[in-house]
Amino acid sequence: MATPKRPSVRRRSLSEQKPWEDEVLQEVYAVRDSYAAEHGYNLDQIYADLKRREASSDLRWSDSRPLAKA
Repeated sequence: MATPKRPSVRRRSLSEQKPWEDEVLQEVYAVRDSYAAEHGYNLDQIYADLKRREASSDLRWSDSRPLAKA
């Protein structure tokens, strides 16, 4: 999923930023809510979409195993 290009945002000083007003988290929450809204907030549809994306992805799980104890 590509992120949209956007202009740089002026960073707030620590005295200006309240701990509950994190711009990054607000953006993450907005994207997550938008994705859930696309699927009608239906967890079965969200799960099916994520599994479909996983199957069509070039990324693969690692086959590595933990090292044996000496």
